[in-house]
Amino acid sequence: MQDFASAASTRDTDTKISMETTGSGEKNQKKKIAWSGIVATVPQAGGGRKEVIKNGKEETTNYKLRKLQKLQITVSGVAEPGEVLALMGGSGAGKTTLMNILAHLDTNGVEYYGDVTVNGKKITKQKMRQMCAYVQQVDLFCGTLTVREQLTYTAGMRMKNCTAEEKMNRVESVLRDMNLVDCQNTLIGIPNRMKGISIGEKKRLAFACEVCEHILTDPQILFCDEPTSGLDAFMASEVVRALLDLAAKGKTIIVVLHQPSSTVFRMFHKVCFMATGKTVYHGPVDKLCPFFDGLGPAFRVPESYNPADFVMSEISISPETEKEDIKRIEFIIAEYQHSEIGGAMLKNTRTTIDEFGGYGEEEDDDGENKYNSSFTTQFGILLKRSLRTTFRDPLLLRVRFAQIVVTAVLVGIVNWRTELSGPTIQNLEGVMYNCARDMTFLFYFPSVNVITSELPVFLREHKSNIYSVEAYFLAKSIAELPQYTALPLIYATIVYWMSGLVAWPLTAFIVFVFVCITLTWVAVSIGESYVGACIFGDEGLVVTFMPMFVLPMLVFGGFYINANNIPSYFRHISYLSWFKHGFEALEENQWRRIDSIPGCTPSDPLLNITSNSFCPAEDGEGILARRGIDTPLYVNVLILFVSFFIYRIIGLVALKVRVRFAK
Repeated sequence: MQDFASAASTRDTDTKISMETTGSGEKNQKKKIAWSGIVATVPQAGGGRKEVIKNGKEETTNYKLRKLQKLQITVSGVAEPGEVLALMGGSGAGKTTLMNILAHLDTNGVEYYGDVTVNGKKITKQKMRQMCAYVQQVDLFCGTLTVREQLTYTAGMRMKNCTAEEKMNRVESVLRDMNLVDCQNTLIGIPNRMKGISIGEKKRLAFACEVCEHILTDPQILFCDEPTSGLDAFMASEVVRALLDLAAKGKTIIVVLHQPSSTVFRMFHKVCFMATGKTVYHGPVDKLCPFFDGLGPAFRVPESYNPADFVMSEISISPETEKEDIKRIEFIIAEYQHSEIGGAMLKNTRTTIDEFGGYGEEEDDDGENKYNSSFTTQFGILLKRSLRTTFRDPLLLRVRFAQIVVTAVLVGIVNWRTELSGPTIQNLEGVMYNCARDMTFLFYFPSVNVITSELPVFLREHKSNIYSVEAYFLAKSIAELPQYTALPLIYATIVYWMSGLVAWPLTAFIVFVFVCITLTWVAVSIGESYVGACIFGDEGLVVTFMPMFVLPMLVFGGFYINANNIPSYFRHISYLSWFKHGFEALEENQWRRIDSIPGCTPSDPLLNITSNSFCPAEDGEGILARRGIDTPLYVNVLILFVSFFIYRIIGLVALKVRVRFAK
């Protein structure tokens, strides 16, 4: 135990950082966080609210009265620059809630009051996001990128006023600092789909993207939510060692831990144990064991025991012994509050406020752009990333290519070189409506996952002010246009020539292909989630609810119900149907060029020979009139093209609304 205390004392001496400004300006000044009088409540299922962080006084049952109470500053603390502070406690102790409050994060349902200051000043949420980084427990990346590419893209969007050479030099530096050189060209990977880097490497990559001084905006405050979860003892120690290196550069680091190993626990500078929403102990790690030894023989930490495990067992509550456990925890809390360590912590909190001149006014934003890069830079980098993501994912290309070719060939075989006659008119119309239908359903449902799978990554990166909604949406839309142009082009080419549609002039084929491509763009704009996924945000919800919108469009598409027979009170639905406009455009392109139908004109001798033949019309104009199609070809194509932009705009608005409510 003495060796433990000695080592920790030496470490504290070596890494203690002065609070003086180092000449680099206020933005690079070391940040000291102080909090006092924090009380937080969450809603309960049966009504009312439950305190998850408490003020240590006798509780009242009325939340409004509690809010008006004059508080003793007992739930308080300080996070020093140059140190790593670990928040620990059992489930529901309030440690994650406290860290979210310190980071100024919005948490659904949590209401709190109290004071949180940085260098003695209350700051806005936007200002806190500019000076801090938050490494969440779940590491989210684009799995089809390599480690180097992820860092390069991050550097490009988050490093201000740097040349391309400086950015690349810093990428090389962070690869060495985070020990990522060996895996720099390895794909990050997608769980259950694409093998990638290990969990430990992914965690170090998260630190590199969020906080490394060499790669990003040099944030002075770092919050980490369970950075060692899921790692073995060695990898966990490597992650904590990386945090200590960052702290040695003057950063203020606060982490939430569940139950670290003894080796990892001894590496931290200070620890704050919480139970029942109150502070049980907040002080140096090397003074934890002496504090508990002073509480009596029952609280003495065994020599070969992990101090973290022992304290966690003492502050845990079991349903069978709830009263005894709460009584024991209240005793520890009371002893801590009256101890030298507790008094020193409370004094440090007040001193922090006083040394910066007392509580300052809430610091306003400095008016700078909240993004570190311009819109064009964001768009260019996101476009490259989206293109690589698209072309590296076999599910998006190989499977879709095979699906398109097989479906087109089957349609072509069934309608192989259909000769024009009265009875085959319906077959040819079926081919064209089948094209309008396939251009929707071959891309609609498979494309839903494209946006929904990326939403968590997008929301996290946008929340970190890396790029704007507009830059992401525009880059994603343009990056996917090549595949949604090439695939319908392949389909249309196979079906057109195998089915024997009008072969001349060549412009008929070009129009046919263009209509199929435009139909695909519209379908993807709705199904892929540019509308569906941005509104619902979940693949299951999109697949469940969007058919309620798509199927009526299909029914009123002009093939199953003649346009002349649609009731007037339903006719407005048909105007919204992209099936209708696509089918009518294909029909116009086919039948306007047909002057006569063999076997269906009065002067044709074949009419007498085959008097029982079905002849719905004598020429193409008659077929269009029979279908009730009177809209010019260019108008239908224009409507499809405009619909594409309208649905994209709706998707953009839906995504912006989702982002606003997700914050």
